[in-house]
Amino acid sequence: MSDHKPVSHRPDYVLFESKRMTPIEYLSRREAIEIIAAAKCAGVPDRDVVSEMRQNGIDVEDGKANDDANAEIWSAVDQNKVQTHIYGPGDRWLKMSPFETGLVPLLRSPRGGDFMFLRPGNSLHERITAEFGPRRLGLLKLVFRKVEIEKLAGLVRRRQRRAAAPKPGSPAIGRPSRRDQVRDCVRQQIEEGHWNTSRPLKALVQLVQRSLKWDKGLSESTVARALDGLHESNPDRKFQRPRRKPSPSYSREGA
Repeated sequence: MSDHKPVSHRPDYVLFESKRMTPIEYLSRREAIEIIAAAKCAGVPDRDVVSEMRQNGIDVEDGKANDDANAEIWSAVDQNKVQTHIYGPGDRWLKMSPFETGLVPLLRSPRGGDFMFLRPGNSLHERITAEFGPRRLGLLKLVFRKVEIEKLAGLVRRRQRRAAAPKPGSPAIGRPSRRDQVRDCVRQQIEEGHWNTSRPLKALVQLVQRSLKWDKGLSESTVARALDGLHESNPDRKFQRPRRKPSPSYSREGA
C-alpha cells in the first residue's frame, strides 16, 4: 500500500484556520460573535425561518443575531472596551487601534473579518506586512481577549434583562398567580351576592373551589387571607369577615 497522502488543494489560509488554534485566553472573531449572540438572544426563541430550516435537518445559524452581535463587538471596540489584535504565524502579534480597524476593507463587515483585501496603497499595509511578511495576509487572524468579550457579554445580558423587565405601573404579563385568582374569585362571589360575611367561611371556600375548578383543594386560611387582603385595599364592610372573640381565660386560683 502506498504511503503517499493526497495533497490538499485548499488555500493555505484555510489550512491555517483549521490547524492553528486561537491563542489561549483569546477568541477568534467567530467565537466572540457566538458568545455575544448567545447573550443577546438568551431566552428569545429562534426566528421562524431558522426553526423551520433546522427542523428540515439544515444546520444554520441565525444570521441576524450574528450581525447584531458583530455590531455590538465593534461598538465596544470604538469605546475602548474591547481591544483588537492581529495574530499570525510565528506567534507574532500586532495591536490595532479602533481607527486602524476601520482602514482594513471589510474587516468589520459581518461577512468579512480578515485581511485579504488589504492592498499596498492602504496606509496600514506597510505596518502589517513589516511585522508578518508581504505574503501572509491570508494567514492573519483577528482575535480578542477572552476576558473582555465575556465582560461585554455580561453587560449585554444585564441590558437585555433591564429591557425585558416590566415598567412600573405596567400590567402584569403571563398567567396570574393562584393567590390573585383566589382573591378575584372571592370578590366576584361577594359582589354577585353569592356569599356575605354573615355566612360561614367554609361556604365561601366551597363556592371558590367550584368556580376555579382546581384539582387541588383550597384551605380556609387561603380564602381568609384573600378576604382580608380585599378588606385592606377596600375597607368596605362586605369584605370584613367576623373575627372569633377569644375565649375568656379563668384563673384557677381560689378554685
